[in-house]
Amino acid sequence: MSSEQFLIDAATRHQIFLLRYGSGRSKEANRRLNRLRQQINARLSQEPAAFQSQRLQDLLKDINALNVLAFRDVKTLVEVDSMKLAVSEADFNRIMINKVSTLPVTPTPEDLLVESVMDAPMSVGSGVGMTIAESLDQFGVLKGKQILKTITDNVVTGVATSLMAKAVDSLMRTVVKRQATSLIGTILNHVSSAARLNTYQKNTNLIGGYEWVATLDSKTTFVCMSRDGKKYDITSQVIPPAHYGCRSTTVPTIKPEFDLGLDVKTTRPAIGADGVQQVDSKTTYGGWLRTQNREFVDEALGIERSRLFRSGKLSLDKFVDPTGRVYTLPQLESMNPIVFSDF
Repeated sequence: MSSEQFLIDAATRHQIFLLRYGSGRSKEANRRLNRLRQQINARLSQEPAAFQSQRLQDLLKDINALNVLAFRDVKTLVEVDSMKLAVSEADFNRIMINKVSTLPVTPTPEDLLVESVMDAPMSVGSGVGMTIAESLDQFGVLKGKQILKTITDNVVTGVATSLMAKAVDSLMRTVVKRQATSLIGTILNHVSSAARLNTYQKNTNLIGGYEWVATLDSKTTFVCMSRDGKKYDITSQVIPPAHYGCRSTTVPTIKPEFDLGLDVKTTRPAIGADGVQQVDSKTTYGGWLRTQNREFVDEALGIERSRLFRSGKLSLDKFVDPTGRVYTLPQLESMNPIVFSDF
């Protein structure tokens, strides 16, 4: 079996564990934002039931100070996590590639690796990407303004302080929490991808390019479907995340003269109409989806796209992890033996 098939399987397994690590870090960040919610509630409770509009500026000043400290705390947390993860992911990539190559991987010094990952813009959405720090700064500013606007709107409409507190509480528990979780998961996938790309570009003597690997389930977006299995030049900057919440990853293409080759049968997990199953590592989302029943295809693509897909008028491709388990970084690293257990 080729090194490519091995790499897809190992990267898919590792990505599932990485997603669980991201979930854990998101929960830690949201615990800190929960403290902010409690602090805001406490501050609002100091105001009389019939809020006096002339006190608005003082209130907003106090709440803004709480916002700045809390979102700065979250930023520090995520940046520290990102720097540690970059080193861990580079080490995983080295181990993975060394298992299929006759040449050893040349690692990047840790300080240079961390710098390159932290300075790399995230390729999320359209336009010029932002760095990790810029993304976190923007998130803090926008959510802080949203919190202040919620308070201002309630004051202007004469809402009682208790109802004002409930509005802010609801905003923090739903919108802010959901968006923080999405952003942090996206950042950590970016760290993994950027560290992996750094390894590819540091080892052009044995790596000729890389391949996009998406998850096989009904939650994958169309952009990741279409990129699954697509090969990119080593100089390309097209890496996951392709969007917020992206779960895709990449694997290197080993040059034939250094391809060790492995006589193993590799698989990748998929979630279809019959539940979790294992399919051949070479299966793309489009090929896998054609083996599923109509009901599942309709759920995955929507009725109209499903009809076009089944009629052969629409070709697609895709990658994910549905579990709720979370890992610390040491636990993530301890999963490596499981990732490589079959090889």
